[in-house]
Order: sequence, then structure tokens, then C-alpha cells
Amino acid sequence: MNRLIRETDQVIKLNLRQLAVFEVLFRLVAGTFYIRLANQLLRFSLRMAGYSYLTMSNMGAFLWRPFTIACVAAAIAVGMVLMVVEIAGLITAYQASAYSRRIDSLSILKGAVDKAVDECKKRNWKLLPLAFADFLMMNSFLLLRLLTRIKPVNFVMAEIVHGPVTRMGLVLVVVFLILIGIPTMLVFFTCMIEQKNFQDGFRRSMEILGRKWPRAVGLLLALNLVLILFLVLLHSVIVVVSAVVVTLFVESYAAMAVLAAVCARLELVVLFIGTILVSVVDFGALTVVYYQFERGHVHGQPWDFGISEDMHLGGMHIKRKWMLTITGALAGASLFMIFDMVYNGVSPDWSVLGQTEITAHRGSSKMAPENTMAALEAAMEEMADYSEIDVQTTADGIVVVCHDLNLKRVAGVDRTLGSMTYSQLEQLDVGSHFSPTFKGERIPTLREVLEACKGRMKLNIELKNIGNDTSLPEQVAALVKEYDMEDQCVITSVKLKYLERIKAMDPDLRTGYILAAAYGNYYESGDFDFISIRSSFVSRRLVEAVHEDGKAIHVWTVNSKTEMDQMKLLGVDNIITDYPARAREILYREETTETLMEYLKMMIR
Repeated sequence: MNRLIRETDQVIKLNLRQLAVFEVLFRLVAGTFYIRLANQLLRFSLRMAGYSYLTMSNMGAFLWRPFTIACVAAAIAVGMVLMVVEIAGLITAYQASAYSRRIDSLSILKGAVDKAVDECKKRNWKLLPLAFADFLMMNSFLLLRLLTRIKPVNFVMAEIVHGPVTRMGLVLVVVFLILIGIPTMLVFFTCMIEQKNFQDGFRRSMEILGRKWPRAVGLLLALNLVLILFLVLLHSVIVVVSAVVVTLFVESYAAMAVLAAVCARLELVVLFIGTILVSVVDFGALTVVYYQFERGHVHGQPWDFGISEDMHLGGMHIKRKWMLTITGALAGASLFMIFDMVYNGVSPDWSVLGQTEITAHRGSSKMAPENTMAALEAAMEEMADYSEIDVQTTADGIVVVCHDLNLKRVAGVDRTLGSMTYSQLEQLDVGSHFSPTFKGERIPTLREVLEACKGRMKLNIELKNIGNDTSLPEQVAALVKEYDMEDQCVITSVKLKYLERIKAMDPDLRTGYILAAAYGNYYESGDFDFISIRSSFVSRRLVEAVHEDGKAIHVWTVNSKTEMDQMKLLGVDNIITDYPARAREILYREETTETLMEYLKMMIR
């Protein structure tokens, strides 16, 4: 076993740099393409099912729709093809290492494509599901960690783990993967290197393994255990670094929210690194198994990779350099992400999957004057997913951001906004009533807000009810489309006719119906994708009914910790609040914590 581990280390090191470049670039390019494809397929299948949002309540009905099945099959098929290409690249690199040859990243890519095309020509289609099974087995720990962090998948995983029947089903799946994986662990080598078809490659794999398969399994288990321990340590280091940086650079009221968001993002980075390391290490080990077991009758001496003694003795120096580089890179990434999230906000598009999101009410209206650029910047600093803003039009038809129809409260001028031109509004001060610090803050146009928030934070644009003769709905829809922010904005109103006009202009624009209270099946209308309702009227029954109809439910205005916890338990999709940092702390922490150190201990455990 020691000899196999030593030779695995050698075969990985020989072309590690070039292989790492190939893996990272391939994962980034292929992963970005695949995520976009999967997102489009998901949205298409939701649209065909008549849903706007996917939740636990409607997931069963959604998954059995013919279009959903077809889209899932297409996504899996494309994913399997990409997996085969990646495996072909790994085998290309390690085939060169087996003969002590250096190879560059472009040659690895060319070899990957050539080998994948050859398998296609040989009609070795069974390699596709085998690649998928290998990916599941090799990345089982990392996938479990990832799936337990994503809603609504984490709810499904919780049900599987806690239900005796589903738990037994999961065990059977794992056993099936093991039974398939052991005899086929060398099939990719026999098909891609020895140019065999799948059936002959399978028989050849079993022949090479023979009675030595326990040694191969033991090697893989040992290496993966070490790898998991390394990733756990890496994650712990990241949390410590993040906590230190947060303590030094983030205001105390937002520290918990920032740390939770930063650690969540950095954990995804660790999982990304982990999946790459698993593939590199496992296929390095399988390369040693293939060549050593295949040539065992004539290759009794330790494998000679042509690595000089000086290079071997300098291994510790290389490892120290790598460790210092990795540590520095992680510290830099941690610092960058913290500042990025503090100054640019965080706006991942989880809404289509029913992930609970946070909307800052009129911007961060407790930190800056409502509906101003300062309030929007504060909302980004407080990690809001959305900012809710109110829009109406001036006398000369400019769409501006302001809640009140009369400007007495915010500007001290007893006139309606609609009776004033934009040039007149520019002269008003809407910041002094909040604090002298914000003296000179003015009413922004929607165009200015869209420019400032594009790519930084999503917007909930509420259309104020200013009569039937206004062109406000069409103007807002046109501006959103002009800035290509259809996926970054939702449009809401208390006036259903406005939402009907938005949908008539573009059915793909997401709309929400604002209600103070309501009864009956009002949520079944096709003119809106979610309801926005006063939190005191929300019940478990209402949430389930809205979700079953394929819509989401936003609640307003939720400010106390008790009510935030209650909304979290009810499973609402979006909380509109004056305190976005507090909401993020409550919604995204895994258990109650009152201090940064307690949170840190929780994250490390």
C-alpha cells in the first residue's frame, strides 16, 4: 500500500501544474456554460408547467411533468458528456506521466477532445452513465455537503436522512454505486488507452483487477480520507481568517451577517477546489493501479518516473511554497469577498428555487433617507438581496423614486410629486429630514438607480397607484429591458391592472401583487408571479397553498427577531425589512448565536 501511495504521489506531481490549469479552466468554462444551460432549462420547464417558483409544495407535481422530465434528461446528458471529456483529459495527462513525459495544458485539452470523439465513434455510450456514477461516488462527501446547503434540496435531503424507507433507499443507491464502481474502475483506461469497446473494456478491467481489487479500493479510501481531512482543515482556516477580517473591517451591527455570507461563499470555493482535487487524486491513483496491475507480471520493481533525487529531496520545499501560496491566496480571497460583499452587496439568484431572500424596505431606510441613492448603497453594505423602491412619474413624464405622493414629509414642500417637473424636483433636499449628514440628498430617477444597482443588487420596483391614464407600467418595463435587468428586477403594485399591462408587454418579467389582506384563491391569477402580503396575515396554510400554485410569497414589513424567526419557520420566500443585516443573521445562521466567537465556533465544528 505504501508503494502505491508513493507512486500515486509521483504520477500526480509530474504534470500537476499543467493538469491543474486544465482542470480549473475546464471547470470554470464548462461549469459556467452548464449552470447557464441548467438555469434556462429550469426556467423553461417551470414556464411550461405554469409555475413561477419551485418549492417543496409543488416539487412533486413539477418533476412528473413531461417537459420537466425531458429538460432533466437533457441536463443530465450534457453533464455526462462534459464529465467524459474531463475524464479523457485526466487520462491523457496521466498517460503521459506513466511514460515520464511532460505535457502542456493545450495538449491535455486536445487529448481530451480526441479521446471523447473516439469513444463517440465507437458508440461507447455506456461510458456516459458510468462517468455520472463515478462522479457521484468520488464526490459523495462534497455533494452531500453542498446539497445540505441549498434550498429546497436541503429539505429533500433532510427527509431522506430522517425517513427510514428513504434512508434505506439511499443506502441501496450507495451499495449499487459501489457494486458498479469496483469492477468498472479501470474501464475508462481500457476503452481510451487500449481502444476497446465497452463490453471488452469491462472484461479487461475485471481481468486486470483480479483478486487485487481490495488493494485498489483501500488505496482510494485512504487517499480520499486524507483529502477530506485536508478540506475540513482548509475550511476551518478560511473561517478563522474571515472572522479576523470581519472583526477588523466591518461594523459590529453587520458583522454576523457579513461573516455568514462570506463563509457561505468561501465554502463554495472550497467545494470547487475539493471536486478538482478528488478527480486529480483518484484518477492519479487509478493510473498507478492500471499500469502496475496490468504489468505486474513483468513490472515487479518500483515505478521509475524519471524524477531526480534532487527533485524528490526538494519536495518539502515545494510543499512549503505551495502551502504559503495557498494560504496567501485564501487570505486574499477572503479579504476580497468581504469587501466585495460589504460595498457591492450580495445578490445570488436563488428566488426561482424558493430560497428565502431579504429585501431592504425602501433601501436601508433606518441607515439613510428612504428611496435615495444613499439608502441603496447602505442596503448593499447590509447584504440585502433586494431593495424595494417606489416609483412614480413627474409632470414631464420622468420616472423617479419616491414613496409619498405628497412631498411634505420627505422634502418639506406641500405639493404633489406629479405636479412638479423633474428639474423642480432636483432642487429639493430629501435628506435633511433624516439627518444633517444627508443634507443635499435628492430624489433619484429610476434610470440612475438601475445604473447603480446593475450587477450589484436586485430591485423590487413598486409602481405607485397614480391613476389609469399613466404610462408608468410601460415606462418601467421598458427601462428594465433597456438595462437588460429582467432577471434582476421584479415589479410590484397594489393595482392589478398595472401588473396585467406589464405582462402584456413582456410575459417573462416577474411581477408581484401587493395585498394588505386577502381571502379566497386570489393567488391563482396568471398576471403575477408572487404575492406580497402583510406578515400578520401569513399562515402555514397560506404559504403551502401559494407554493402549490407555483408562486412565491413575500412578507412585509418584518423587523423584530421574533417575527423573522416565525417567517423563517413558515417558509416564506422573501422578507421585506428595515433591518436587512439583522434578517441575514437570523435567516442564514444554523443555530442561535449571540456573539461573533460563538458563531465562529459553530462554523468550525
